[in-house]
Amino acid sequence: MTQSRQERTRWYMGFKQKTNKLKPEHLIEVISKSVQSGNLVQYLPLLRIEKNPKGEYYFFVAIESINIGNIPSEVDSFIKDLKEKCFNFPVDKRRNQFTIDQIKPMVGVAHDVQDYTNPIPYRSQPKTIRESPLILVPNSETQSLSDEQIRQFSTKHEHLLYWLSALGSGTWESFKKTCEILGLAEPKRILRRLKLLNHLSTSGNGSKWQVNPPSLIHTGTNSETGDRTFLLYGQRSHKFLQKLKTLGSLKVNQQPRGEALQRIELILPSQIRDEILIQRMQTYGYSINFTHPPSILSLNDWQNSLTRIEGLTFDFDLKRFDGTNFIDCTFQEETGFYQFWTRDSSPQLRYSFFYDQKTGSWLQGDWYGLRFLAILSIGQNVEVHYNPEAKKLEVPITQRFPELYESYLVMALGLLPTYDSHLLIYERISLQLATELTIKLNITF
Repeated sequence: MTQSRQERTRWYMGFKQKTNKLKPEHLIEVISKSVQSGNLVQYLPLLRIEKNPKGEYYFFVAIESINIGNIPSEVDSFIKDLKEKCFNFPVDKRRNQFTIDQIKPMVGVAHDVQDYTNPIPYRSQPKTIRESPLILVPNSETQSLSDEQIRQFSTKHEHLLYWLSALGSGTWESFKKTCEILGLAEPKRILRRLKLLNHLSTSGNGSKWQVNPPSLIHTGTNSETGDRTFLLYGQRSHKFLQKLKTLGSLKVNQQPRGEALQRIELILPSQIRDEILIQRMQTYGYSINFTHPPSILSLNDWQNSLTRIEGLTFDFDLKRFDGTNFIDCTFQEETGFYQFWTRDSSPQLRYSFFYDQKTGSWLQGDWYGLRFLAILSIGQNVEVHYNPEAKKLEVPITQRFPELYESYLVMALGLLPTYDSHLLIYERISLQLATELTIKLNITF
């Protein structure tokens, strides 16, 4: 008995493609012709392409079947036949299934496979200098926000992680575009905050990102009841949180100024052991890990882990950080933090690297980290203050720690720092952590 179209559910499978392999308009033609020749229009009525596709782009194929996730055998064969050409890189290898509401913010108009001549709005982009997510412009200015504005910002960041969790991984361009669609400004800072909170990881040069697996880190135990509290970070979805809530209670707090998604703690009853939670979540189709705070690297080990840049040309104007600003300079092989500016009528900042005279190496890393190395190299005193009664660590904004070391502070509580005049304030920092961290950074408080 043939199922009527009215009884079917429409859902989407997502894939990644590169324009240098298959341009969007050619992808539409290839898929549409194959669907028509295989008489599969009843199962595969249309596809949708990411808005303004560039180097790497996403596309989603609509599937009509009994329910979401059910792939008709004809569609399965179709995908396998075109795997090498079109379907080699699924958006999510484990749960590659989306609703229209999930993909709507990212995709453009639908392309009917029965009309593959329908042109896609695509135009080649003029050559521009590739933007690096590692290059930041320090900003200590803050504006007052109402509670409603903070709530709205927080909700947008929550939706951002939901979307990134569905994708699993991607490029800096896809991250930036998703932020733009959600109305989130300053994507470089958003990316950095998500890394500080351990939700995301990136490649050494920041060009690719990946969502970390959902994990729990123990933050305390109730001495009376034995209930344990865990900080949740990593991949998540609304459905995932609902399932987690069946095993314990969730405590939610806003991040300062709504600059990231909400902090979530899981309060686990004493009778629920780690292995029980893991097994229960697996029955729901989700994996989850229990982790421990990482050991703190020495500054020397961290510096040695940075990417070394080879074959750097000097067809640029250089500026060197003097402890306050970047000043025009001629390279004299001095240790320091350098900016590379293009030599044209409209100079653009192309690179920011740290030069280590001892090894003769150019190092690439997070912007604040390279600035911190420069501050130490010129002998500037880092003015950190710790209040043992309040358990607060105060760091001057102009001397912000490298990203890795700031993440140790942020993950102690799962909250971003607050701002007070020219200071960054980290809450609930133990004396042990403050002492170990400053020793590793070769500074004192």
